[in-house]
Amino acid sequence: MRSPLFVRLYGRGRFRSLLSTCLLLILVVISPLANASSDEITFDVSGSFRVRYESLNNPIFPTSSAAREQSNQRLSTRFIVNSTVSYQNLAATIEIRDSRVFLDENDPTLTANQVNTLEPTQFFITYKPERESSLYEVSAVKVGRMELDYGSRRLLAKTAYRNATNSYDGIVVEARVADWQVHGVYVLPVSRFPTDSESLDGNERAFDKSFSERKFFGVYAASKDNNVKLQSYWLKEDDSEALATKNRDLYTLSVDYTQPFNNGLITNIEAVGQAGTSYQTASANDTDEKDVRAYMLFGYVGKQITDNTFLRAEVDYISGDNDTSDDTISDFDTLYGVRRFDLGPTDVYQAMPRRNLKAVGLRSVSKPAKAHNIMLGYKAMWYQKAPQDVDSFIGHQVEARWHYQVRPELRLVLGGAYLKKGEGFARGDYSDNSAFLFTGALYTF
Repeated sequence: MRSPLFVRLYGRGRFRSLLSTCLLLILVVISPLANASSDEITFDVSGSFRVRYESLNNPIFPTSSAAREQSNQRLSTRFIVNSTVSYQNLAATIEIRDSRVFLDENDPTLTANQVNTLEPTQFFITYKPERESSLYEVSAVKVGRMELDYGSRRLLAKTAYRNATNSYDGIVVEARVADWQVHGVYVLPVSRFPTDSESLDGNERAFDKSFSERKFFGVYAASKDNNVKLQSYWLKEDDSEALATKNRDLYTLSVDYTQPFNNGLITNIEAVGQAGTSYQTASANDTDEKDVRAYMLFGYVGKQITDNTFLRAEVDYISGDNDTSDDTISDFDTLYGVRRFDLGPTDVYQAMPRRNLKAVGLRSVSKPAKAHNIMLGYKAMWYQKAPQDVDSFIGHQVEARWHYQVRPELRLVLGGAYLKKGEGFARGDYSDNSAFLFTGALYTF
């Protein structure tokens, strides 16, 4: 006879460590509350429930029928509860997420990016010192497990479309230096578990974990008008018995500049450089350290063309690699960024990754009424470096998304994407064009 579930969970070292951390964080904040009156303590609870249906006909990436089926559908659910207790200049935050999928069969794209069952994704304390008027002041110190979302979100972000999110264990210091907002980050990225296909397909759970062998640290800074954003990050990782990595030792620097003009035009450019060393793969047999030299450029020119429509022309130019036999890696590493807002829906559709890509396009966002938000997008895409004997043109992609705010707490969404494949992608067993549709609802409380 099997032991009760809570006994089996508590027997795991990972759960004991997580429970100890949660209790410690709670005790640190609650201990001063014993002598506090009830009106000095604030307690906030919020959350959401999202359900989404997705359907794809013809995978967008060249593949074979032995690897995956021609069509795929998926029903995703995501439940979030967030609670914060505050007293004077201390606060404790705990967030629980439950991300599941259904209807999904034999899909190799199903990963822990979509399934993360009943997981404490955030548990941290925040200390806000008494603020003083000076050249430099610390506004907040956060310690624990938390989400991070900075700048353009192309390097470090929490997720919006994707079913599971990114979390980090560590410390964040938020400060003001002169007129700049500066955040210092030292964290261990959290790996989501389980990772095997059978467990993911069954929505099984296992507590997530960070590893001391993988460290992420750096600085994010934004000017007072938010038109200049700087990001400087280091990612250092090493293999261990529990962690297989590419042994990345990467330094990444981003400069993001926005310039509004008197005629209503707005321009933005983000330039990112990346250097360091890495193995080509995470295989234990791969011990060949290679130099990394990669970059990413993004820019747009936009204007409010009507009272309710903003239109922009955009360009992506992202370094890539088509030769794994040399001693240099030029594929850009997006670190812990997201790509849905630039390159299309993720999850079932699996939009183009942010590497080895050239693209030009148009994007419009319209708000014809308070309850409606409509996005239309188009991109023509090429490989930055095409594989040998493969044409460089990927194809034309169009996408649309409509948000309907039925009530303040209820939002419906309908959208889709269509990729008219170019010669570079019209190969494999599914050479026909890709058609994708999604719809869903989000309830917040």
